[in-house]
Amino acid sequence: MGDIGERIRHRESLGKIMTAEEAALLFQDGMLVATSGNPLMGYPKATFLALSERIKKQGGIRIDLLCAGPLGSEVEDLLADAGGIRTRIGAIGGEKLRAAVNRGEVKFIEGKGAQLPLQVKRGWYGPVDMAIIEAIGLTREGHIIPSTAVYDSPEWIDAASQVIVEINLNRPMALEGLHDVYQKGGDPIPIVGNPLKRTGVPYFPINPEKIKGIVLSDRGDKPSGEPKPDRIGALLGQHLLDFFKKEIAAGRLSDPLPPIELGVGDLAGHVMRKIGASDFTNFRFHVPAITDPVLEIVDAGKVDWVSGMALRLSPEAWGRFQTNLDRYKQCMVLRPVTICNSAEVIQRLGVVAINGCLEMDLQGQVNSSHVLGAKILTGIAGSYDFSRNGLYSIFVGPSTAKGGKISAIVPMVSHVDHTEHDVDILVTEQGLADLRGLDPRERAREIIRQCAHPDYREMLSDYLARAEKEPGHIPVLSEESGSFHLRLKRSGSMRESGS
Repeated sequence: MGDIGERIRHRESLGKIMTAEEAALLFQDGMLVATSGNPLMGYPKATFLALSERIKKQGGIRIDLLCAGPLGSEVEDLLADAGGIRTRIGAIGGEKLRAAVNRGEVKFIEGKGAQLPLQVKRGWYGPVDMAIIEAIGLTREGHIIPSTAVYDSPEWIDAASQVIVEINLNRPMALEGLHDVYQKGGDPIPIVGNPLKRTGVPYFPINPEKIKGIVLSDRGDKPSGEPKPDRIGALLGQHLLDFFKKEIAAGRLSDPLPPIELGVGDLAGHVMRKIGASDFTNFRFHVPAITDPVLEIVDAGKVDWVSGMALRLSPEAWGRFQTNLDRYKQCMVLRPVTICNSAEVIQRLGVVAINGCLEMDLQGQVNSSHVLGAKILTGIAGSYDFSRNGLYSIFVGPSTAKGGKISAIVPMVSHVDHTEHDVDILVTEQGLADLRGLDPRERAREIIRQCAHPDYREMLSDYLARAEKEPGHIPVLSEESGSFHLRLKRSGSMRESGS
């Protein structure tokens, strides 16, 4: 496990080392507990596992779990299985927790990226009792050296009454210096020009007296296999590339491209790979997480810089990252969500925001989070920040789901995460709808023509033709706007009988 003294340089804190089981005894029923990370990397594991075991054996403890992004199953699903989560605030990563939320057994409050830490600071959810933070060590002054994620950790450390630091002994100390922790006050954020220029400190500032325990852990990450090549993802990427070239030719877009934000997940990965394999070079990525495709584009020598909040890598990519860590540190930086997702920074950098969605309607409204308007998947998370502040606000997704039984293009979405005022471009494998400068009727026709699957174009066109005969600015038939979803619930398909 190496020399603990090399990791815990603050000698007074060595006496705070405890087992995960001892740390679990610090939790009480009703606590608001904050943590950070993502479903693959960067979140504390041993402490939450021990807490889950304690709850299973003894019961009597339910916590409110706070984290802006989704977490791994060691946290969310084990705690949900044990009945240990009363409320989840932020986003959902675990399948069992998602099921518990949709059954009404666990309360869920969606967090909006950079907004959530600000809401906590304003007291929306009450005082934060405990923060659990993964780290690689402590500085001589007792500050926390981050691991593979920054995200919302600085804000939780500030807000919490007490902090447990879980030191991941599988993380190399060479990660130190990858991070730039700047905590926003009332002044403008000093990120101008090159985001690789550090404006903060390479650690999470903390009064060491706030640290109540240090847990040493060598638990590995949740493995993630490499997704299979995907035709739809490649088509989405090609439509975007064609659009970028058209915008450059029209003088509306620069070459090299402005900084790109692309969400996480298999589909986003396929789109990113398609963009990275193009003739474009000198990419700049301003992303929530640095993923395998981003690393591949860096390895190809086509990246100027990458700014993100965390690493989210497969075991193979993580091994490559460790081997070439010094090289990657020259073009990468990890920052807090309050900086990475800041409206000020997104607008200043001119970020092209590309995010996935579940469904889109004829006005360009987007549902990113709820199936049939009711069942939560993950949550809106950071797409809230980027869609409202990006140079371009782009949403991508397949035109159908469930073997064609569900159309992603519907008369009206069953749940609105992003209004038509926040959406510039919609893309499916069928094509790209540029909604800029169009009125509601023109938008609807463009979406049907470019994005709808051929199996549903006639149905959507018929709806629009009848809606346009009604008086009003927006073509809508109130009595039929949910007909596609109603048909799906009744028959298992959005298709009309006989079609």
